[in-house]
Amino acid sequence: MMTVWRLRTGADKRIRSGHPWVFSNELSVSPKGLPPGSAVELQDAKGGFLARGYGNPHSLIAFRALTFNSQDAQPMGFDFLHEKVLNSWRVRKAAGFRGSFRLCFGESDYIPGLVLDYYLIEQNGKKAQVFVAQLVTAGMDTALKNSEEFFKGLVEKAKVQGFSQFGWEDTAVVIRNDVGIRKLEGMTVDAPKVIKDLSDISLEHVEILLNAAGDDGVIKMSCDLKEGQKTGFFLDQTHNIYLAINLFKNWAKEQKTKTIRVLDLCCYVGHWSTQITRALKSLGFEVEIHLVDVSKSALAFAKENAEREGAKVTVHEMDVLEGLANLPSQHFDIVIADPPAFIKAKKDIPTGKAAYVKMNTHAFRLTKKNGFVASCSCSGLLEEEEFRDAIRKASLRNYTEVRSVLRGGHAADHPTLMQFPEGFYLKMYVHYVM
Repeated sequence: MMTVWRLRTGADKRIRSGHPWVFSNELSVSPKGLPPGSAVELQDAKGGFLARGYGNPHSLIAFRALTFNSQDAQPMGFDFLHEKVLNSWRVRKAAGFRGSFRLCFGESDYIPGLVLDYYLIEQNGKKAQVFVAQLVTAGMDTALKNSEEFFKGLVEKAKVQGFSQFGWEDTAVVIRNDVGIRKLEGMTVDAPKVIKDLSDISLEHVEILLNAAGDDGVIKMSCDLKEGQKTGFFLDQTHNIYLAINLFKNWAKEQKTKTIRVLDLCCYVGHWSTQITRALKSLGFEVEIHLVDVSKSALAFAKENAEREGAKVTVHEMDVLEGLANLPSQHFDIVIADPPAFIKAKKDIPTGKAAYVKMNTHAFRLTKKNGFVASCSCSGLLEEEEFRDAIRKASLRNYTEVRSVLRGGHAADHPTLMQFPEGFYLKMYVHYVM
């Protein structure tokens, strides 16, 4: 029998609006004693049905909703969750994703606790698919305890319904529970685990296929899907890269020079610079890429990726907040400032905002007149107004005349819900420097 929790009188407004969270202090009685991740039915103070999902008495977010439909009796069962994932796949297919993409984005895909990336890979002339999952709540940890069975069933249904051409034999699955956010749920941070491998393909150095920006093809990116950062690749900038590259191509057609110089800060495996190289080479330009990152292994992948598209590459292994002062001013046509989240908790907001100011100050200094700076933030706790203020301060420190000519955000594979503002995190502006 499913555990029933009731809310305090008047505490049901947010959940009725479709928000998937309930905090522990909104419950009528203490949730202690329930095993973390157990199935829970949520009711209002009078016993009326509100939602079903799972609970965790050790978390500030005590309840997360999987369904607001009283007819969904088993929302933690495989059949229900498979249908949720396939619904997410329909969204990506409708948006035109042909290669790799985020398949599930937690609450924004109505599956709180599940981050799931889908990678289409090609190695040695063979194509296959890889699912890389992060189970960041006790509820998802419980629901997907038998992960191999869950994914095997998902693969079978996806093939039957035409989402994928691959069977289980051409599928790999990696569980990346090596994320610190699991600690907030009282769970351990575990080493990456491959629960289904591919016999003739190494997941530690594999080529994934992505939609190419600026044309109708796909582009290859080498990365490590087993132990690379996050799930091995950062897929969330896809839309912003497309938008920016259309701008860069229009600008490039008016340039007299034959060579365009790009600085890619916090490049990881070089998604921005590789896509920019592809687009500008197609117009007949030579492209010089300067890659900056603190990770030697990431830089090796980034160099491989950009060189595959024909760039001349220079690598700078350094901390961007410490080493950029050594680079020459007004030297680059395009500067990409796309750092990891500087703000992990509310207490980090002041120092994190200062880091964005510092990084963008260097970015504007390093950019030629009539060049571009792409300023990005993936810190969800930094309000967009505060991010714009950091950019304003950075431009003023350089006495630079700057026009923001492009605003980006989430791609279709990182959807957002109007009733769940916490899901909005990605911010991007492209500035024209004069």
